[in-house]
Amino acid sequence: MSQSAPTDPRPRDDRTVVAIAWAVAAVAFALAAAFIAWLALGRDSGTDDGGAAAPAPTSSTAPSEPGTPQPDQQPTPDEGSGDASASDTDAGSAAPDPGATEQTPEPEVAELLLSLQRRDPADTMAVGEVDAPVVMIEYADYRCPYCARFHLEIRPELMPAVEDGTLRIEFRDLVIFEETSELAAVAGRAAAEQGHLEDFQAAVFALSTEGHGEFDAADLVDIAEEVGVPDVTQFEADLENEELIDAVRSDTAEGRQIGVSSTPTFLINTQVLQGAYPAERMLELIEQERLAVSEEQPAGR
Repeated sequence: MSQSAPTDPRPRDDRTVVAIAWAVAAVAFALAAAFIAWLALGRDSGTDDGGAAAPAPTSSTAPSEPGTPQPDQQPTPDEGSGDASASDTDAGSAAPDPGATEQTPEPEVAELLLSLQRRDPADTMAVGEVDAPVVMIEYADYRCPYCARFHLEIRPELMPAVEDGTLRIEFRDLVIFEETSELAAVAGRAAAEQGHLEDFQAAVFALSTEGHGEFDAADLVDIAEEVGVPDVTQFEADLENEELIDAVRSDTAEGRQIGVSSTPTFLINTQVLQGAYPAERMLELIEQERLAVSEEQPAGR
């Protein structure tokens, strides 16, 4: 006796809604990836419309990995370091600041960028109020010299905006320099589990101020002890914690899905910055986004 093929239990209308939702999401991610790639091209162009060199935002470019789609991007040779290789290249040339107007994305992209904000009170990789009007998502690699520059020189100047409730910073791992970078990222999360995210990050980034820092698990354990992580034995065990490893890889996959291919990259509400821009420029965008949120709120709130 023949049997009929099983049918999808969901009503056809539900299946249609799901299909449309997936299609819309795919289009939004594609638009976001194209927008961020366009910014990267602008970053690499070297001069603004007036021909004058602008402040030099600098970043590290992600290498292609087997099986991982990467945006087509020609790395710029690093003129200041001799340690670049075909698999990890620092894009350190002078570049223009595209400006707030040129950085404004399409509404679908803006909505997607805002949806990436987690605003999770239990997020150990974030600092600042959960309901801050501006959230800055930072994609970074612990061995990136430009990420080190941001954390050690620029980030401290943004902290007053965190402390007064204007800004929340959500750190996302974007592993570029392979195993050692992933190990550092897992270690950062292990330190964060014990309340020592910022001091541990500063100590690890300090190893990459002159190039891509070299260290191993034993070095990271020593750093954890130096910055006061209370349970160093637990920290060492957490370096092999599958949940922490998966979290690092998930953040990296998220960044690549939306087209982030260099570090540091910042999503400041609906604005995107790639590279270590001066604190003044970042504070300008933070204030711009705060005002935009304020104008959108109903009167009396």
